[in-house]
Amino acid sequence: MARSSSSSGAGKAALLNPRTTTYEWGGPLGAFGIVNGLPLVIIGLNTLCSDTSAGLLEGLVKLPQAIHANFSNALPNLQTAVAVEVAWLVLHSLLYLSPLGHKVNGLPLRDGTRKVYNINAIHAYLLSHAVLFAAHAFGVVNLAWLAEMFAPLMYGAIIISIVMSVLLYFASFRKSGGKEMLLAEGGNTGSAVYDFWVGRELNPSLGMLDLKFMCELRPGLIGWSILNWAFVIQAYHQYQAASAVQSNVMVSFLLSNINIVLISIFESFYILDGLLLEAGIITMMDIVYDGFGFMLCFGDLAWVPFIYTLKTQYLTSHRTSLSAPYILACVALHVVGYLIFRGANTEKDRFRKNPSDPRVKHLKVMKTSAGKSLIISGYWGICRHPNYVGDMMMTLAWSLLTGTGNALPYFQPLYFTILLIHRQLRDEEQMKAKYGEKDWGAFCKIVKYRLIPFVY
Repeated sequence: MARSSSSSGAGKAALLNPRTTTYEWGGPLGAFGIVNGLPLVIIGLNTLCSDTSAGLLEGLVKLPQAIHANFSNALPNLQTAVAVEVAWLVLHSLLYLSPLGHKVNGLPLRDGTRKVYNINAIHAYLLSHAVLFAAHAFGVVNLAWLAEMFAPLMYGAIIISIVMSVLLYFASFRKSGGKEMLLAEGGNTGSAVYDFWVGRELNPSLGMLDLKFMCELRPGLIGWSILNWAFVIQAYHQYQAASAVQSNVMVSFLLSNINIVLISIFESFYILDGLLLEAGIITMMDIVYDGFGFMLCFGDLAWVPFIYTLKTQYLTSHRTSLSAPYILACVALHVVGYLIFRGANTEKDRFRKNPSDPRVKHLKVMKTSAGKSLIISGYWGICRHPNYVGDMMMTLAWSLLTGTGNALPYFQPLYFTILLIHRQLRDEEQMKAKYGEKDWGAFCKIVKYRLIPFVY
């Protein structure tokens, strides 16, 4: 009888958490390489960016010695940096749990439940910026200190994300009320290294604190904005110390360093745009499909704030003079990219909510055998992922504002392009499974281009 009960329990667990039978990311071997390689990429790129004594090729040759020196210099401040990172995480956890904002229901889960999410990331952004900038203005703190502490903070973020990922992996094996945790569809392969990478548990939580949802848009993205402005302040202090101009130093700084200011404005606006529409991420692959493992944890806490700030960090140590027409062209590229990005996302969101909305009812659709409608005109008739195209245009514009003297600041658009192409391929595999090969094939014949018309 006990054996029958045990067998029944195992059967229910298998239904709730079916074994993952397919791999992405090159399987366990690829996951092992990525997990070990990503921290080295962050450390290597930031070490190269901070070295003003050598060109890129020369810097690559002496990179091991430079990393050793960089870490040795950061080590005395590492404990302080870890404390700052932990305090930052605690702050955003508390802001997430606060009564600010409103609540939304997530999509139905396999176990029949629905998560309830607090939508208040925009409040977290505004409050953290207001408090830090006010503290800087009144001399309580100097935000340039964050730029000076950049290397220790980077190592601290790497350590915290690794520790957190390990804890999340082992915690995913716990049971609640005799039942297994709800696992991610792609993170139950049985391979420890692969499941550690993609994330085993779908929605790890501490009480009402949904760890994945909280980390998705808050500590990393808001930290990216704060660090950008810390580099702007550091650049201003450097200019002030070296300038022969005694009056109107701020105006003179803005005129001669408009590129670092524009990058910070554009990227802060991009972050604000995402946070204002936080509720939209509840249908994204990261929330619906992926577990919370090293991939998202490291990406949110370490990769975003310490890779996406390469451009502003670079400009504090590499003076760049750009012509007015060049700057205007970069601004135009950013604006057009944003209009495509926001226009495509808004069009799709309106159609999902109400196909009869006067603003989208003119759109042509293809009916599928599943009873769903796929848009085949407007932005989504030009290519299958127009929002990704806008994203890539904006990131390229930001990097172009650093000039063309070094390839380092162009890492973000290069990485972003690879990431979005990979995501596009993942999206399309899921769409094929959702709508069936016949319907998806018919849709692809109508909307031929994946990203760039006549190219890809």
